Amino acid sequence: MRGGPPYFAIVLGHSDNPISVCIVCRNEADELESCLESAAWADEVIVLDLQSSDGSAEVARKHGARVITHAAVPVVEAVRNVVADTASGEWILALDPDERVSPGLATELKRVSMLEDCDAVVVPRMNIDFGYAPSSPLQRYEPQLRMYRRRAVRWPKFPNALPQVPPERVVRVPERDELVLLHERVRNIPDSLERVVRYAPAQARAMIESGEQFTARRMLWTLGQKLYRHLVMARALRDGVPGLIRAGVLVAFHFYVWAAFWHQSGARRTPADDRLLRRVDLALVAWSRFTRVVLSPLFVARKLIARRRHSQR
Repeated sequence: MRGGPPYFAIVLGHSDNPISVCIVCRNEADELESCLESAAWADEVIVLDLQSSDGSAEVARKHGARVITHAAVPVVEAVRNVVADTASGEWILALDPDERVSPGLATELKRVSMLEDCDAVVVPRMNIDFGYAPSSPLQRYEPQLRMYRRRAVRWPKFPNALPQVPPERVVRVPERDELVLLHERVRNIPDSLERVVRYAPAQARAMIESGEQFTARRMLWTLGQKLYRHLVMARALRDGVPGLIRAGVLVAFHFYVWAAFWHQSGARRTPADDRLLRRVDLALVAWSRFTRVVLSPLFVARKLIARRRHSQR
């Protein structure tokens, strides 16, 4: 591993419990600058650059960050511990280049770092997609464990996973707009597709390596849960077209994870899966007939009544 000076040569500020911001980056110079500016309050900032070709490393150095280079990996979770192990701070704040620490959150994290009875901090993350912030707390204040004591917590390598810490050792930052971690999650459709290409196969591989087995039943159940969560529970339609697109993108991501899971598991067609999907097909056909036979006349009758009332005015 190449890069800046060894970690013990870094001189931190005068905090009693210094905080090291650790960022993993690959070709994200356009987003990295805002991220670094929002982290300028920290005692130390380290950027693990995954062989970027767009000047990301130069942007990091310009903002006073220490840069370490590393071979490219498909997901950041694989190297979170690598960059944390070079830090000098008591606390690690793990950031992505598309995230920004709000001023209120920075103040709160410095306050929490002085506590002795906790090892991790869960912060509310506001996910901004296509330039729109969500109204639902599910996306507006998504709980994310992002700050932790370096010697007490290790980051799991499973994609999109978070460290497991005893609840009594976790502090939760209040869910308020002025205390959020701002996350520019999806800026455009190409960004969304690129994330799918990187994460879906890696997450599928991790599922296989953990011993999970693909079945159509589990796939349908999981996708149904995701659809209910992101469309119904989050009341996505209250946010108009941006809310609908957000829900669709999130559910589509999980569909591609399961598609990759099926393909990497051997792309087999089994009798059990066929039987289940045939039953689902019959249920859909029955529902289609029900809507034509029962609901269509009701809609027609409602329209006739409305026309009659209008003509009587």
